[in-house]
Amino acid sequence: MKKLGFMIVFLFSLLVTSNVFAALSNDYFIEKVEVAGTTAFNFPSATQVVVERGQALPVNVWVHGFNKVDNLRVEVSLKGYERGTIRATSDIFELDPNTLLPVPLVLNVPEDLDASKTYTLVVEVSDSQNGVLNEYPVRVKEKRHSLNVLDVIFRPSSTVEAGRFLRTVVRVENLGAKDEKDVKVTVSIPELGVSAREFIDKLVTLNNKNDDSSLSTNELVLQIPKDAKEGDYDVKVDVEFNRGSDIVSMKKSVHVLGQKSTADQSDTIISVDSISKSLVKGEESIFKLTFANLGQDRNLYNIDVVGAETWADVTVEPGFLSVGSNEAREFNVKVTPKTDAATGTKVFTLKVGSNNKPLKEINLNANLSDNTSLGTTNFRKVLEVLFAILIVVLIVLALIIAFRKARGSEQGPGVETNSEQTYY
Repeated sequence: MKKLGFMIVFLFSLLVTSNVFAALSNDYFIEKVEVAGTTAFNFPSATQVVVERGQALPVNVWVHGFNKVDNLRVEVSLKGYERGTIRATSDIFELDPNTLLPVPLVLNVPEDLDASKTYTLVVEVSDSQNGVLNEYPVRVKEKRHSLNVLDVIFRPSSTVEAGRFLRTVVRVENLGAKDEKDVKVTVSIPELGVSAREFIDKLVTLNNKNDDSSLSTNELVLQIPKDAKEGDYDVKVDVEFNRGSDIVSMKKSVHVLGQKSTADQSDTIISVDSISKSLVKGEESIFKLTFANLGQDRNLYNIDVVGAETWADVTVEPGFLSVGSNEAREFNVKVTPKTDAATGTKVFTLKVGSNNKPLKEINLNANLSDNTSLGTTNFRKVLEVLFAILIVVLIVLALIIAFRKARGSEQGPGVETNSEQTYY
C-alpha cells in the first residue's frame, strides 16, 4: 500500500511539472537534484538554477528506491554546447529497498560556453533494464571578472640553448561581464630565476562588437642562464587583473639544451691571405681565410662582418664551416665597395665564432679607390711592364749580334765560309 502511494504522488508530479520528463521505473525514482548547493528539483517541483561558466559544478542526485536494485548508474549532462558533450557519470552502485541514496557528481562547465542563456540539465538514473530521465532548466551567466590565457607561443621554439633568449607571446581573452584595464602579464621560469612582464591596456568583453576581446602581448624576452643544466623547465604565465585582485595562471614546458663546448683558440689556426687590400668601387674583392682545426673534435665556425655596412656589401661563403679534427678549410669574404663610398682606408672586423660562441676578432684594412684612378695606375703598370720587356728584347738582340761577330773573328780574315771545295 505504501509503495502504491509513492507511485501515485510521483505520477501526479509529472503532470504538474512541465519542465520535467521521466521514463518510469517501478523500482526507483529521482527525489531531489542539487546543483552547486541549490535545489534544482525537489519532489514534486522544479526550480531554475543560475550557474557561472568556467566552474566545476557539483551535482548531487538523490535516488529513492522501492525495491532492491543492482547495477545502477547516474549520468548528468548539459545540452546545447556546440563543441561537444558536457557529461559526468557515476560508478555502478546498488540500491536497497526503501532507501534514499545521494550520488555526488561534478560537471565541468566550459569557459567558452555562451553566457546569458538557458540550457537543459539532463539527469538519468538507469539499470540494465529500466531508467528514469529528468530535465531541468539551468541558466548560465558569465562571471563579473574573468580572463583566460588563450595561447602561449614560444619563439623560435620550445627548445632553447643555455645562454640564449626565449621569446614568449601570450594571448589573453576576456570572458567576464566587465572590461578589464591594465592587465599585467608575467612570464617566468622560477627554477632559473628569470622573468619578464608587460601590460595590456584594455580588454573588452565578448559582447563588445567594436573592439577585440582577446589580445596578444609583445614578445616577452627571457635570457636562459649560461650555466643552466640541460632538461625540461616549467614556464609560468600569470595574468593579473581587476586591480590585482584576481589572477589566472598557466604552465607550459620548455627544453633547455646545455651549452656546447667552444673550441679552444689554441686549437684553431686562422690564416688570412692579406690583412690589407686595395679595393675598387663597384668591383668585388675576396679575402681568403683558412681554418685549421688542431683539436680532437669537429668544430663549426662562422663569421660575422662588422664595420663595413656603410661603405660596402659583404657576403661570407659558406655561411658555416664544419672542420674536422686535423682538417683545414677556407672561408671567402667577398667585399664589394659601394659606388658612392668615400675613398680612403677603411677598417672592418671579422668576428669569428666556434659552435655559436665567440672565438676571435680579426681586423682588416681596405684601401678604397675610384675606377678612374685605378685605370690610370693599371695603364702605368702596363707601360712599365712593356718597357721592361722591350729592354729584355734589346739585350737579347745585342747578345745575338755580339755572338755572331765573335764567330766571324775566329775563322780569320778573307775566309769565305760558303766557298766550294774540289776533291781529287
